[in-house]
Amino acid sequence: MGRDAVAFEVEEASPARYEPGAFSFLHNSAGERVGIVHACPCGCSRRTSLLFRGKGHDGHDEWDVLGEWPKVTLSPSIGIAKQPTGGYHWHGFLEGGVFVER
Repeated sequence: MGRDAVAFEVEEASPARYEPGAFSFLHNSAGERVGIVHACPCGCSRRTSLLFRGKGHDGHDEWDVLGEWPKVTLSPSIGIAKQPTGGYHWHGFLEGGVFVER
């Protein structure tokens, strides 16, 4: 199985939320989109969250969003599960709606 995945939106309760590329939006109390929760592109079923620039708090990392969902580009890069030996379980970018490992 490849470690790149096309992004696609799912409902948070959907069984598909663990599939590579699946994401759902995080909302604040006013219903505004503030980030996403997404499945690891490698297919391991791990999920992680990303907050959009200006929507985070307490020094959490934030990402810039360029384009329209689901074919967006996020920056900076995405690192999932930092390893004790350095590096990440998965590291890459969301570019034009595709999670691309680098």
